Amino acid sequence: MNSNPNPLVLMTVGHKAQESKIRYKTNEPVWEEHFTFFVHNPRRQELEVEVKDEQHQCSLGNFKLPLNQLLASEDLTMHQRFHLNNSGPNSTVYMKIALRILSLENQERSPDYQYTAKVKRPSVSKDGRKGTFKPQVPPSPAADVSKATSSTAADANKRTDGMETGLPSNPNPQWPTDLSRSSSSLLTSNLSGSPSHLSVKEPTPSIASDISLPIATQELRQRLRQLENGTTLGQSPLGQIQLTIRHSSQRNKLMVVVHTCRNLIAFSEEGSDPYVRMYLLPDKRRSGRRKTSVSKKNLNPVFDQAFDFSVSLADLQRRTLDVAVKNSGGFLSKDKGLLGKVLIPLASEELSKNCTQWYDLTEDGTRPNVAP
Repeated sequence: MNSNPNPLVLMTVGHKAQESKIRYKTNEPVWEEHFTFFVHNPRRQELEVEVKDEQHQCSLGNFKLPLNQLLASEDLTMHQRFHLNNSGPNSTVYMKIALRILSLENQERSPDYQYTAKVKRPSVSKDGRKGTFKPQVPPSPAADVSKATSSTAADANKRTDGMETGLPSNPNPQWPTDLSRSSSSLLTSNLSGSPSHLSVKEPTPSIASDISLPIATQELRQRLRQLENGTTLGQSPLGQIQLTIRHSSQRNKLMVVVHTCRNLIAFSEEGSDPYVRMYLLPDKRRSGRRKTSVSKKNLNPVFDQAFDFSVSLADLQRRTLDVAVKNSGGFLSKDKGLLGKVLIPLASEELSKNCTQWYDLTEDGTRPNVAP
């Protein structure tokens, strides 16, 4: 080929297929997308993955994963590089694939329960590609579906981190002896990218790029438990962030200054490489994202960077500022992840004047306590 491909990934389980977004003019794509399949018999089914070139309509490589391999994996999860067949000798795709159980307790189930879950059918774009689907299954109080995402998004404008299922996690899951006889299984794949000349250098559009998805939230909670280790953590175990928030009526803009963070947790033995990203909810489009620079190896980073969002004061009463502190990590690094989050309902803020405050960071941002 005389030019770089436009790669996308096609994933198939049984008769169900889903596609990633297209990455244009690159042989090093990065996707950071999540996909979910309902699996009826993981002992017999397999996941087929094919990397394709949309521009030249040809295959760039493929592999098949028998799902019974997940049954023998720790926590029913595989997080690794997979070699691509029919491609270059070093071509791989980096994925996190997890098998989870969906079940209903304390309710009478019909014999055909696994076929009765309410599923929103995928939308179809103008080019005929399928979009997002979101299975709506009532959570079980005893069901262990840690890290499970309820759906994936293939639409760049509709990926949100509101995909959290609200299902409780269990550090010691008890899996059914025969998964093929359980009510239903959920296969979740997290497609990161291919490190060997197949991945994007630009961040993934919209919320797919937001690692504050359920998996990241669960991993952060687990990291907190490890930090606690029999001791009592302080009032702000994830640290705090200082922001100035003001609305300019003259400019019709929300002005946000990200000043500094303090007492962040270390993401690895080498510390953290924090940066801050923001959305003005419910807008989760790529164009609505704001990001600071990365502060290397710093648990008390100072940013002092100003950002603005075009929005009227009246509209702000229905908006929430979504602020996440994240660890940058390197290309395809496992060190990428969430350090803490805060959701600030703007209806409760005094926005007519500069208001500089510290906010406690939490795992999911749902407790935006104002720190002294």
